[in-house]
Amino acid sequence: MLSKALSHFPQFKFRDAEKRLWNPILKTTFAIRPEERVRLALVDYLILEAGMSTSRISFESPVKLPGDKSSSRTDVICYDSNFKPLLLVECKAPDIKLNEKTAIQIARYNQKVGAPFLLVSNGTLDFWFEVEGEKVELLDEPPELFQATKEVTPDLNYWTERGFIGEKINPKAKSFAVESCIQLYKTPNQPIKYLSFDDSPSEFALAHYYRIFGVNETQRVALSFSVNPAGDTRLNVVLNDKGANIAFCTISLKSMAENETEPAEVHSAKGVYKLDLSEEIEFGFDKNISGLAKRFPDLLSQHS
Repeated sequence: MLSKALSHFPQFKFRDAEKRLWNPILKTTFAIRPEERVRLALVDYLILEAGMSTSRISFESPVKLPGDKSSSRTDVICYDSNFKPLLLVECKAPDIKLNEKTAIQIARYNQKVGAPFLLVSNGTLDFWFEVEGEKVELLDEPPELFQATKEVTPDLNYWTERGFIGEKINPKAKSFAVESCIQLYKTPNQPIKYLSFDDSPSEFALAHYYRIFGVNETQRVALSFSVNPAGDTRLNVVLNDKGANIAFCTISLKSMAENETEPAEVHSAKGVYKLDLSEEIEFGFDKNISGLAKRFPDLLSQHS
């Protein structure tokens, strides 16, 4: 089944200007790795929707398996009210295919953990299992104990914790940013992907989660709201043609709110162009982000 991680996002914090994942239970940061993003997004679901207490979730518990020279570590264990293992979770990166080998791995771990429920996920697909003695049954849906009982409130604080909107966002841009994030990231069954852009300047904050829109048979456009180390909220738009990123536009919401003349930059092989988007595509904080998304492909194509 589709993963619960698809509609949830991990939290981020900056440490010495480096963007890192924030673990709200361990109260520490981690390097941004694909499997870590999956793990924290699933934990986000377990806490916010399934109602799991943070005091009953553990990370990296050591497990000594027969024949192993050293201890292995579990990704996540959830406990019941008596602190007996209830759910064992194994997380893989999104590009890792879940197969029999993955199932065998979590089953081996569970010989020591003894949880009645298992979850294997790569952030795209979830496989839930119920364990009864020697029998392991694949489930069609999450166990009742782990089904959603709460609704997420995607307010300003929610988006700020997850690195989409800066804490010091200009009040003029606040409603636009929050409503845009809801439209982009909380629309069911829409493709959302984390794009890295490892060599890009940190000022642009390009590395984050993007909503992908189809333009035509060969082109896609990706939109993201994200925060740079200075706390500025950026709207980034990337144009992809035939599998290659050919141009991107980065917009400072702070500069837009302060009415600077050219708050946007378009980068492509042709160079860098500073633009006034209010003139180019009638951009404004009173506009709908889905409508604006349709205007960016032509703009970026002109400069690529």
